Amino acid sequence: MTASLGTVAPVGFADFANPAWLGCMRELGCSSVQVYRNRIGRGGDPAKPVTTRDMLDYVAAGDMPCDSLHGLYGNDLDPSNPDESARRTAVDVFKSEGDLALELGGPLVVVHCAGIVPENHVVTEKEKRLRWDQLRKSAAELADYGEKQQVRYALENLPPYHFVGSDVSALHTLLEELHSPYLGMCFDVAHANLLCDPVPAAAGATDRMIYVHICDNHGQADEHLMPFHGNINWPAFADALHKGNYNGVLMLEVFPTLEELRRLLQEGLKEKLTAFLRQANGK
Repeated sequence: MTASLGTVAPVGFADFANPAWLGCMRELGCSSVQVYRNRIGRGGDPAKPVTTRDMLDYVAAGDMPCDSLHGLYGNDLDPSNPDESARRTAVDVFKSEGDLALELGGPLVVVHCAGIVPENHVVTEKEKRLRWDQLRKSAAELADYGEKQQVRYALENLPPYHFVGSDVSALHTLLEELHSPYLGMCFDVAHANLLCDPVPAAAGATDRMIYVHICDNHGQADEHLMPFHGNINWPAFADALHKGNYNGVLMLEVFPTLEELRRLLQEGLKEKLTAFLRQANGK
């Protein structure tokens, strides 16, 4: 097996409704999609929830199979929540997300480890330890459900303004302790770049990585730029993936307009991504 390029499939967002958008991502070399739906509703209308049919139709229009689902997230769906009732609610939602992923054809769900820290809230060491314990409990329950349903859950390393989950090494340790084939890491290289050099962070986590989000930034904000448009060292990252024998999906989590995508194609982005993928596969 070799690593492959994938793309986000943003369902229910007016800016990406044109099937040509996914067509351009396919032209860039992508061969599968991760469904990411508008939680508010189609076009931001709460009266029009995004349905499973909407998701299936969107994937079909893009002419690429679904490999996974980006699970719903928010402070109301926090698997690290100290409140046990709220934590269980989040886990129950993620179990349903696993069922949905299977229905879409991609038996993997990306899960955010925690919610965003509210303004003026100080996270103490005591709260952080408690939240890691709660996340560990949630992850173990999802691993058990994953084994039952044959779906995998990928915990995503997050930007530093979340309660927990931004420390790649700590997340790796948690996954090593649970050691389930139905549980792994979604390594987000851009999130890691907000805290540290993402290359050694990735090198130390490849054995638990089952999915990868790729996009770029300048180390200050989660900009979701195309690779090669920020300050991430992409050749070094490709080498780390190759040395770690990563052979899963490298999913472009980017949201350019259709016009920007067409311009990037004309400017040779496909050739750069092809070279990156070849290097990640040691070719």
